[in-house]
Amino acid sequence: RLRVVVCVRGIPQRAQAQAALEHQAFHDALTGLPNRLLLHDRLSQAVLSARRDEAPLALLVMDLDRFKEVNDTLGHHYGDLLLREVGVRLRATLREGDTAARLGGDEFAVLLPRANVEEAEIAARRLLKALDLPFMADGHPVEVDGSIGIAVFPEHGGDPGTLLRSAD
Repeated sequence: RLRVVVCVRGIPQRAQAQAALEHQAFHDALTGLPNRLLLHDRLSQAVLSARRDEAPLALLVMDLDRFKEVNDTLGHHYGDLLLREVGVRLRATLREGDTAARLGGDEFAVLLPRANVEEAEIAARRLLKALDLPFMADGHPVEVDGSIGIAVFPEHGGDPGTLLRSAD
């Protein structure tokens, strides 16, 4: 008679640890947004889909204006708080299928599948409007603006790298 003994202790913890590592690899630690690596993957998939369906897609790249001033005058702690709040506002502004990502520093990107130039411009205006209200960083009101570049597939590029450069 063959007897099989299976030890299942530790599997849930291992799965949780694996999920945590995957999240760390593909998300920005400060904002929780997708990072450059995950954005590139989603952008690659969106380009393939757009090419197959002959549909547009838009990529927006946003830099925060006067962010260096915040870091220089209030300190990096306040800059980090500001970046977290920008991430929250970006997510709140977008549609369900859109992706907001932090590329690094004060640079963010937004992937808008199936969006044409006009829709991308509307989204960019909404994103800039989301920055209008002052941010509160430990009780200090902080005002920043943003600059946004827009690239649309296929007019401004047929691959993720070209689209990113064009939007930047």
